[in-house]
Amino acid sequence: MKGMMILSVSQGRQRTATKSRVAGEQRWEEIVEAAAKIFSQKGYEATSLQDIANTVGILKGSMYYYFKNKEDLLFELVQRALDAHQPSLVEEPEIAEAAAPVRLRAFIRRWMALNRKQRLWRGVAESEFGRLRGKRLKEVIAERDKFSAFAKEIIEQGMRDGDFDSDIDPSVVTSTLFELMNTTQTWFKPSGRLSYAELADWYATFFIRGLGGSDERVAKSPGETG
Repeated sequence: MKGMMILSVSQGRQRTATKSRVAGEQRWEEIVEAAAKIFSQKGYEATSLQDIANTVGILKGSMYYYFKNKEDLLFELVQRALDAHQPSLVEEPEIAEAAAPVRLRAFIRRWMALNRKQRLWRGVAESEFGRLRGKRLKEVIAERDKFSAFAKEIIEQGMRDGDFDSDIDPSVVTSTLFELMNTTQTWFKPSGRLSYAELADWYATFFIRGLGGSDERVAKSPGETG
């Protein structure tokens, strides 16, 4: 009987601990979401911890249980945006072996699809990541460089294979491409004439033509029908 009582108390403590952990995780998500929204509206520098606390509905002092300072929140948002775009670096085998125009169109489609899902985080990450300091900023820049290197390699492939003009500057093209894609959320309206997917294809056509690529080669990617 005594053993059963001890087991019951132990199980009760475990349930309480689980509920507490879940509640803590939910509160953390509420704080992160609130920070993203307010950073987007007011900017990182103009946002105070009190602003975030008021939005979440908790005391300012209670937030220090979850993070040390405002930069912790920004770093979390930037990391989430970077993590969310990792799938853009993964190519289907037939795409990986395709011509550069096909690969570039597929990459733009993947990036824009992920942008649409993470519009708020991506917007904050793109406009405010430079506020990070020291090791954190270096880490973020290194991750961003991976995406740039991937796109740049596709452009250089096209230059080597004769699909793109040989006198273009691949670094400038890459920077311009990401600037265009990552600022879309600042003006895009779902009720507009083009959907996000259609806009992605428009971007792809715009860049491929601008680089000297042929529309005929990119009209249909491998594996696509219709």
